[in-house]
Amino acid sequence: MADPYAATSSGAPALRPSRVLRRIREGKVARVLKLNTTDPKVAEIFASAQPDAIWLCMEHVGASWSDIEHQIRAARIHDVDTVLRVARGSYSDYIRGLELDATGLIVPHVMSAADATTVRDYTKFAPLGRRAVDGGNADAGFTRVGLLDYMTQANAERFVCHQIEDPEARDDLEAIAEIDGVDCLFFGPGDYSVALGIPGQIDHPDVQAVRERVATVARKNGKIAATVCSQANIQSYADMGYNFLNVGADVIALVNYADAAMAAFRDL
Repeated sequence: MADPYAATSSGAPALRPSRVLRRIREGKVARVLKLNTTDPKVAEIFASAQPDAIWLCMEHVGASWSDIEHQIRAARIHDVDTVLRVARGSYSDYIRGLELDATGLIVPHVMSAADATTVRDYTKFAPLGRRAVDGGNADAGFTRVGLLDYMTQANAERFVCHQIEDPEARDDLEAIAEIDGVDCLFFGPGDYSVALGIPGQIDHPDVQAVRERVATVARKNGKIAATVCSQANIQSYADMGYNFLNVGADVIALVNYADAAMAAFRDL
């Protein structure tokens, strides 16, 4: 396992580099698995499969900060990133996940360039943003990483995904992607389909058009293009320009397994 606080060439402790960002900088697609459960054992099982990140959630899941902290540790054992979808709130609702050493954040329902700028200011240190500084938590090695190194490395090795899942954001896509400190546009087809009045029709032409546009705008501006997909459409989404793909979730796997197990008894 890589040392989470390996020394830099100067001998000073450093933040753990992001596996997702390393893969994307190599021109590859980051591979992500999602967790809806809060057990760190499940996080470790998923991380041991060696995705680039596991996606944790506090928007739709009743996870506590302690749950999240244990899941982050479980992933880190296998040198796997964690990406935490936060609940919309104040700046402390965002940075707390980073301070627990989540590698990235997903901020849901970013509606405009002004909204994206606020998120950037909450989550990036100066000079990019106005993130509050502590340094006494897991991300900075509990003060082992020097303050200036901490701020510089956090801006470079931690990333924030701005979720585009509402029609209101469509006209501001270019402006959002042009903001320095916006790392990623993350298209959410489910909520987008609901907002259009066609719930669940994630392959509807009106949804597909925005899916394609998000990828195009993100990559044109040097940003990560992220979304969710099935195993069957990984290649087509990569061809579209997406370089951060979530495939599947623990609850889907558990439901499929349980249903199949019970189906085996039907002819008994």
